[in-house]
Amino acid sequence: MEVKQQLLRLVRLQAVAAEVRSARELIERAPGRLEEIEQHFRERNAEYVAVKQRHDALHEDQRSRSLEVQTLEQHKNKYMEDLMQVQNQREYSAMLKEIDTVKSQIDDHEEAILKDMEEIESSAGQLAQHEEHIKAERQRVESESAEVAAAVDGARSKIEKLLAERASIESELPASLVSAVARVEESRHGQFLAKAEDGVCQSCFVRVRPQGFQEIKLGLKIHYCSNCRRLLYHAPSLERFAAGDDPNTAGASGNPGSKMNMVEAVDGGAV
Repeated sequence: MEVKQQLLRLVRLQAVAAEVRSARELIERAPGRLEEIEQHFRERNAEYVAVKQRHDALHEDQRSRSLEVQTLEQHKNKYMEDLMQVQNQREYSAMLKEIDTVKSQIDDHEEAILKDMEEIESSAGQLAQHEEHIKAERQRVESESAEVAAAVDGARSKIEKLLAERASIESELPASLVSAVARVEESRHGQFLAKAEDGVCQSCFVRVRPQGFQEIKLGLKIHYCSNCRRLLYHAPSLERFAAGDDPNTAGASGNPGSKMNMVEAVDGGAV
């Protein structure tokens, strides 16, 4: 296999590696995204819970005060009965004082009950709105969580296919070249290819030796950047080769269109 054919495969290999990284990043971000969705729901649900708790507290306060009023009414009635049986003015005055105290307590409770009823009526509307909102929020959480899960499943399936494609491409390349690519890929955050334009590596912008640049343009041999150690290629030359403009060489496959896609699949920028 000639050098240009190898470079075409390396360009596609670079694109495959980038797609795999992107898919893996999506999977890694998924738990955080799910937590964001849940956190947003918890924040909105906290508003509903606060309104619900206040609404329930008002009902409970109304109930307990109503029970207390019943008890106080019983006490008042008993005091009224006892009032008819007092023996002197001192006992009569004391009994009247007890009755007035009970009446005052009843009035306080009844006034508080009225306020509770007014606030309950007001909070009931708020509670209904919050309940509708929380229902919609729950549906949103379910929908967005399902989207994340589907995206993760899709990414895993995509990774499986891409790794199979990578293995197929690597099987066509010399073992020494595959090993070299792996070393550069590991040391350069996945970006093992770089474009050579106007005699300059476009990843680190170090100048390539003139003779080396000519050999890169002609596709005579594989060259590495002397600085960043990435494998260099000349995109216009590969594009012409992939388009079938070089009648003396065969492409990476029998389909010029697919070869062109291999060249266009990666931009050669540094990571």
